[in-house]
Amino acid sequence: MRLHLGLTSREVAERIGVTPACLLRWERRQRTPAPVLASALAEVLRLDRDRVTAFFAEGPEHPSIDDTLPGRGLRALRRDRGVPARHIADALGVTVRMVYNWERGGSRLPARLLAPLAECLGVTPEELVRALRDSPRGARTVVRLSGDLARLRARAGCSQAKVADLLGVSRTTLRGWERGEAVPPWPAIRQLAALYEVSVSALATAARAGKPGFLSPETWRQGDLSEVLRLLRQWNGLTQAQVAQRCATSTDSVRGWEHGRQHPGPYARRRLESLYRLEPDSLLRAYAEPPPSSARAVQDAS
Repeated sequence: MRLHLGLTSREVAERIGVTPACLLRWERRQRTPAPVLASALAEVLRLDRDRVTAFFAEGPEHPSIDDTLPGRGLRALRRDRGVPARHIADALGVTVRMVYNWERGGSRLPARLLAPLAECLGVTPEELVRALRDSPRGARTVVRLSGDLARLRARAGCSQAKVADLLGVSRTTLRGWERGEAVPPWPAIRQLAALYEVSVSALATAARAGKPGFLSPETWRQGDLSEVLRLLRQWNGLTQAQVAQRCATSTDSVRGWEHGRQHPGPYARRRLESLYRLEPDSLLRAYAEPPPSSARAVQDAS
């Protein structure tokens, strides 16, 4: 009934005032709620109180079965889905050490935990069983097939659902990028780089996007300077403060360059070209009005 209403165990637990682990024990009929909590549970799930009472009167869901499954495929699936071990432990009411123990093969996963574990990972119980029975070699293959982009997401501790929501795309689209079935557009690559806290170049490499055209001075036009400077900095994984330090200027000045409020002078321009490994005077292409060279400026002044 909870799944039918589209509610997570955490949402129901919070409305009743219990922990998610407690609610999961109720669902497995391992524990029986107090009368006041049973009434609250019936109200949240829109059920008749007598129906809830009858559910718990039936006794444990598996009174004589203590089946277990190997958990050696859990780590690959968990990382592929971007779910930290702590989230699984909280959802199942176990310790993080127990989750790691399942993944190492030190103990077997009780079959009664399949349903809540599948929900936590966002897969069906059938998909979970197949993943859990994978050999360690097969588990590593799953991660490799998911690609470097999925590993960056997992390292950042983000789920596919969270990233897709932040980018305004579907999980299917994001999954396609991670499997290498499609290449993310450059705006999405820049957003992902910021979200995963890596340089745009590292993200582009993971997404197999190649080298973008905006890095080539031949593509720059007059008036593109602010955008060019911002993209070059992001591509190299630098903050505005780091650029300011290397150009011997202030962060406000760098921010002003990237917002088009001012242009870097000859000295700062040369430092920027050196920093981004550009040919001398490359940035002049992007100035709204290319400034005269320092030698010409001295001659004019004389």
